[in-house]
Amino acid sequence: MDPLEMIQEQEKKIQSLEIELIELRQGLAVLQDYFSGLAPVRQEQEATAEIDQDLMRPLVDEDLEFEGIWEFHQKMLVADPKGFIPLDTMYETFAAYCRSRGRKPVDKIAFEFLLPQMEEPRPVIYRGKWQGCRLRTERR
Repeated sequence: MDPLEMIQEQEKKIQSLEIELIELRQGLAVLQDYFSGLAPVRQEQEATAEIDQDLMRPLVDEDLEFEGIWEFHQKMLVADPKGFIPLDTMYETFAAYCRSRGRKPVDKIAFEFLLPQMEEPRPVIYRGKWQGCRLRTERR
């Protein structure tokens, strides 16, 4: 091959490589722009997720409280029209039941508000006692 042709061939190769380099640099710039734009989006998503957690945590805690009362109601109470349980005894039994299952019992006011919302048996507070039910461990 003629030296002039070799030089022309090398110049073409250099021009081709220079074009590839320019394209790579442009691609790199696009990627940098893309990823630098992702950082604020990621931070915004993390902040949104954190806010969502703060909003949802009380709802989840409230559901867990309700489930604890529901489970106690289903497993420990029996409908008995003549049955009754003193308020303190019922709450203490509920609290012990929760602790035995690794749950934190709700306070007594919440318990006394939510328990009458349950169906069959539906206990009612009357004269310092829960009327219409008995504890499953008690004999008639």
